[in-house]
Amino acid sequence: MTRKEKFGSSRAARQHGKAAEPPDIETNSNEGEDLPPRRKRHPSSNYKVTKWYYNLLFVLFVSLVGGLFWYGVKFTNQAQ
Repeated sequence: MTRKEKFGSSRAARQHGKAAEPPDIETNSNEGEDLPPRRKRHPSSNYKVTKWYYNLLFVLFVSLVGGLFWYGVKFTNQAQ
């Protein structure tokens, strides 16, 4: 016997089912007026910050590789 058969559905599944049901309260004040989604009304700038972050990481990595290459060339030529 599996846990699901023994105990039934999980608490999260029941809460998700309750949240998916429309509320029983009827309001007549918003009939015909649909509000825009929150993402359209208040757009997030997370993608811009993420883009800057990854670009900065890329530039730092390229700088590190370039610096190590320059360091290696500079000091291997002096040892000869």
